[in-house]
Amino acid sequence: MTPTFIHSPFPTVWGGGDHSKEEGLMKTKKMTLRRLASTGGVLALVLAGAIGGASMASATAPDDGTAPGNAPAGSMGTLIVHKHVGTTTTNPNNGTQQSVDRLPLAGAGFTVCKVGDLTTPAQWEAVAGLDAADFTCAVGQTDSHTLTTHADGSATFEELPIGLYKVVETTVPAGATGSADFLVTMPFPSKDTSATPATSNWLWTVHTYPKNTITPTSSKTVADPGTHGLGSLVPWTITSNPLGSLNNGQAVTAYSLIDSLDPNLRYEATTSLVSVAPGGAETAVPTDKYTVNPAAPAATSGGTVTVTLDPAYVNSLPTGTYFKWALTTEVTGIGVLENKAFENPGTGNVDVGSATTVWGAMRLLKVDATAQTTGLAGAEFQVFDVDSNGTCTGTLGSAISVKSGTTTTSTFVSDASGVVDVAGLYVGQAGATSHDYCVKETKAPVGYTAATAAFLVTIQPGAVTQGEYSHAAVLNTPINGPMLPLTGANGTLWFTVGGIALIVVAAGGLLMMRRARSHE
Repeated sequence: MTPTFIHSPFPTVWGGGDHSKEEGLMKTKKMTLRRLASTGGVLALVLAGAIGGASMASATAPDDGTAPGNAPAGSMGTLIVHKHVGTTTTNPNNGTQQSVDRLPLAGAGFTVCKVGDLTTPAQWEAVAGLDAADFTCAVGQTDSHTLTTHADGSATFEELPIGLYKVVETTVPAGATGSADFLVTMPFPSKDTSATPATSNWLWTVHTYPKNTITPTSSKTVADPGTHGLGSLVPWTITSNPLGSLNNGQAVTAYSLIDSLDPNLRYEATTSLVSVAPGGAETAVPTDKYTVNPAAPAATSGGTVTVTLDPAYVNSLPTGTYFKWALTTEVTGIGVLENKAFENPGTGNVDVGSATTVWGAMRLLKVDATAQTTGLAGAEFQVFDVDSNGTCTGTLGSAISVKSGTTTTSTFVSDASGVVDVAGLYVGQAGATSHDYCVKETKAPVGYTAATAAFLVTIQPGAVTQGEYSHAAVLNTPINGPMLPLTGANGTLWFTVGGIALIVVAAGGLLMMRRARSHE
């Protein structure tokens, strides 16, 4: 009797996370087995005769095509698990070896457990109604084998006796989504429906392709520049998506990271470019494996900065590896400055994320305390970060330098109208609405007394509206001059002295006359 072979009832799981498609395929194949079993039990008859005539021989790996009932006693097969990432492919799902254009995934741990014997026709017929969830399989379980996939994504389980096996991904690599559990028989009844007519075969070396997906995880971050005046260097970090999470899981044909700068940001330098392995280990990307355009520092603000990596180098890294690019930009203007990043795996730009640094201006008004509509020129000020308590009463650090055009200064002078402009100061990151600074008058206008204490000023994002100020008018009191004499005061004094003298003389004469009369 010519044996009839059936199509695989156990899916080789593969693709990008659509388990419903795989489950549907499994159900379809189970129904096929049931139909075959109910229409004459041809397979059962073949196996019954074959198993009865099997000889007792030492363990061996029969040639493909040998039905289990015709195999020598002790025959064993091999199961090769191939772990790749990405979306579902159109490769056949029949236990044969495939050429897969998806990146392999190392470090996936699989446990294979024998969960049933297949020594009778009835046991083989029952397989069609079974589900992986009907059985348990764990590391260390009796008749279990655990291996981890190599760099090529494969793990080879050898010397598996005839039987039913459950396969479980017991260790999922970081950042990956594990594959569904599945059942497989040894040997495996395979069918090639692409041939005309369709061909069947018993496979003693079975290849299976359970699917994993890599979760895209990218970001763009910004840090406090440390120095808070316009012209400071702001640090940014771009973190790419893991290799294998984009481009359907395929190898890249080109690869670049792109930073799109706000018009008020000028690229200064790349401080580091590292690859981060799935385990977290960071390695500097060799300088001969990438280029940066434009060269640092850039001549103008805005535009894009692109790091282009050697695709061969990128493809040589383990699946799940990602890149971290750290760079700095000079702040050349104020406002809410958003910085966007992208990566391109050879199929177009993919959004990585964005981050924002926020800057504002400060404007003060210096006036005469006795005539507050009069602006005073020549007053000098310095700006400081607030103290550790957020006030201006404690110890202040160094004065903040601000760059305006090509000039950098930490001293700000009032103009003829008494206006003091500080071109730009740091407000914060995305969502920041204000930031406090301390201002101290270091030199008063000529003829006025300088304020002795530093005072708090709150700034907001962007420019100050014309005619408004970041702080109420800064008052200066005029210096008091020497006391001036009253008009004509000296002449009047001598007339007064002479008059008093005459009165005294007259009074003395009158007194002498009275005494003379009294003696007479």
